Amino acid sequence: MLRLQRSLVAVLFAVGCARSGSAPVLSTHVIGHCAYTGNFSHLPECKDYVGTWKVEDAQKDCTDQGKTAVFESGTLCAPAESLGACLIAKEPQTRTYIASNDTSKCGSARTGCEVFGGGYWDPSALCGGANDEQVVLDHAFVEYRHLCFTPDAGEAPGHSDGGQVCVWEGIHGSTEEGRSFRNDVNCDNARGLRPYYPKDYNPLYDQPDPRRNDPAYLTEEAWVKSQINASACVCCHASTAPQGASIFDVDRTGSFANQLTDRGLAHGSGLVNSIPLGAFPADVNNGFTKSDLAHPDYSVFPSTDPMRMKAFWQNELDHRGLTAASFVGVPDGFGPLSEQYYYVPTACTGGEAIASDGTITWGNGRARYVYVLDVGTRSPTVYPNLDLPDGTLWRIDLPADGTPVKSGSVKYGVVPDTMKQRFPMAGTPTALVSGKQYYLYVTADQAQPITRCLITAP
Repeated sequence: MLRLQRSLVAVLFAVGCARSGSAPVLSTHVIGHCAYTGNFSHLPECKDYVGTWKVEDAQKDCTDQGKTAVFESGTLCAPAESLGACLIAKEPQTRTYIASNDTSKCGSARTGCEVFGGGYWDPSALCGGANDEQVVLDHAFVEYRHLCFTPDAGEAPGHSDGGQVCVWEGIHGSTEEGRSFRNDVNCDNARGLRPYYPKDYNPLYDQPDPRRNDPAYLTEEAWVKSQINASACVCCHASTAPQGASIFDVDRTGSFANQLTDRGLAHGSGLVNSIPLGAFPADVNNGFTKSDLAHPDYSVFPSTDPMRMKAFWQNELDHRGLTAASFVGVPDGFGPLSEQYYYVPTACTGGEAIASDGTITWGNGRARYVYVLDVGTRSPTVYPNLDLPDGTLWRIDLPADGTPVKSGSVKYGVVPDTMKQRFPMAGTPTALVSGKQYYLYVTADQAQPITRCLITAP
């Protein structure tokens, strides 16, 4: 039985960045195009493959866009209308149209292209002028609720006061060991901080596996699946997800591990860390822990026994003949979350500044979060453990139902009436030193930066 019902919080991961220079000229050598629904924009998209693409590589890239993708060789996209196109001039070249007339997505389309995609945003007439502003007016991020409930009749009592079960209603949460997260929490809510989309499993899954006859192996596999079932991972990686499982499905019969790619096994074993995803510590998460700042070598899968979890996936690597050397230099591959986590800011170039009276000026967008940090501080990313890094001097937040604030409306150390100070917890922040550099980080919502660059105090 689902304990709660509330609407799905949709988060589009996009970052603001100033566009510079003229549009690149792409090759006129046409390979083909792919029409699909964007995994992150959730809008119709169409991608042209030009230049040095091989047809088979373009087809494979198209297939990777999801079940709705359709490839056609020898022709270019011809959308009836679009917000614009993201141009990737570095080989292999692509031109990706956002085939929509929803102008509220203009800012996030442009900035997603330029920062996450590394491309040049060429807007259509629909996205001219003020529509380029980055702003989140609806479905703003809300910190997870910590829910407690009494188990149903016939179920074992919970481990919290009064026999209750307590669990975080979010993608990092885990219920008590042996229970089902999707039964205890509404998965629609838990998916709120992840861009879920269905994706097929590794084709290796369909190959015969003699370990299906090994009772000891099957016991460990069942334990791993039970750990995942107790965690929010099950909200995206199970047949009960809205459009089907993404990458792997804990409900599918047959070999579980063979559904994962080689890199997936490396994440499971901890050879490739999953820190950018964020995590709760075990002591507030029913004993479940995963790869985080304190334990980067733990598995991507939350577990009450991290060494046992790592061992299962290490055995899978051994089974495929893979070693630690196989993953040297392999990126973690978490898209926008990784890009932001590893981002290193440089000096501001678009007029961003803190004036002598403390007034803060940032880029083209309206803010829900404003940070001033010491230079060298890791870029803030996601709740619950990566959104307030050591080195934060000042942070103010806007409530989810508040109206985002404009550039120039905030002064350092002065909390607007509509916002709240998150750090320091009380009192005024450390005074800025004239001539010293600081990291200015302003976002339209969590994980959606407008400005992230270095300013010099006046």
